[in-house]
Amino acid sequence: MSMFCKNCGVELNAGAGFCKNCGEKVASPNVVVATKNKFFSWLRKRIGLVIFIFVGGFLLLVLVGALSEERYNDYSTNTAPFVNTTTQSEIAASVVNIFCPSTESEDESSGGSGTIISEDGLILTNSHIIPQDETYLHVDETGCLVVLPDPVTGQPDEVYLAHPIVLPTVSDNYDLAYMEIYAAYYDEDTGEYMGEYPRKFPTFDDTTRCKNENVQLGEPVRIFGYPAISGGYSLTVTDGVVSSFPGDGLIITSAKISHGNSGGLAVDRYGCMIGVPSLVSSDEAETLGVIYSMDLILQFDDEVTNYINNLQ
Repeated sequence: MSMFCKNCGVELNAGAGFCKNCGEKVASPNVVVATKNKFFSWLRKRIGLVIFIFVGGFLLLVLVGALSEERYNDYSTNTAPFVNTTTQSEIAASVVNIFCPSTESEDESSGGSGTIISEDGLILTNSHIIPQDETYLHVDETGCLVVLPDPVTGQPDEVYLAHPIVLPTVSDNYDLAYMEIYAAYYDEDTGEYMGEYPRKFPTFDDTTRCKNENVQLGEPVRIFGYPAISGGYSLTVTDGVVSSFPGDGLIITSAKISHGNSGGLAVDRYGCMIGVPSLVSSDEAETLGVIYSMDLILQFDDEVTNYINNLQ
C-alpha cells in the first residue's frame, strides 16, 4: 500500500521516518498498530478486574442512594409517606362511631369515637362520652349504639349494641373506659338486623408494623374519628404533626380534633398507635388537639387489671 506525505503529498518509501522532499516527520503505522495491540492485550488480561470495578461502582451508587433515602425517611418526618392503602383500610375498619342515649334527658345523650381492640368486640374510648354523673351511668340496659364503617368510604356500614364499662375512680382519673359489643342492632322499621353477631370484629393491631414507639416532636400524626364538624356520621381522617409535649402524658398536635373525635385513634406514619384523641386546646385564633398518650393508656390498663384482680 502506497503512503504519501501529509504535508507535501510526495509518495514515501516504505518504512520512511521523514519525507525526503519537505522533511516532515512521518508517523509509522507499525507503531500505532503495535500500541493498539498492546492495549487490547492488556484489556484481555484484566477484563475481570475491569468488570469488577464497573459493577462495584454501580453497587456503590445504589447503596449511597438507599442510605440517602433511609436518612430522608428517618429525619424528614414531616414529608415521609403514611401507611399504604391496605393498612389504612385495616386501621379504618377498627375505628367506630358511638352514640349513647341518656336515661335522664335527650339533651344529655352523647357520643364520640372508639377503637375495637379485640375480636370479640371490646372497644377503647373516652369515659366522658358516656352520659354519667359522679355516682351513676345515665345509660339503660340497652347500652350504646356502635356503628362500624365501610373502611374504604368511611360511610356507616353495620350497627351493634354495646355495654359501657366505666370503672369507679380509675375511669375518672384517666378519662378512659371500655365498651363491649353484645348484639347486633335490630331495625324495627326494616325488620332486619344491622349486623351479624356473634362474629370476629375488625381489630386494631399494630404489633407487626410498629417501628418506633418513641414519639418525637414534629412527627406526623393521623387522626381517625367522627367529628361533628364533618357531620358526625362518616369516619373522618385529619393529618398534622406532634406540636408539643406539655407533660402529664399528653401530646399536643396540629391535626384537627373537634367534638366527636373523642375516644378515637391517633397513629404515626407507620400506623402505630400513639394515643387517643380526647380534647381541644384553643384560643381566639387557633385550636390544637390533645392526645392521651400510650403511656396513659398502658397505666390505665394496669389499673383496670389490678381493680379486677382485687374484686376476685
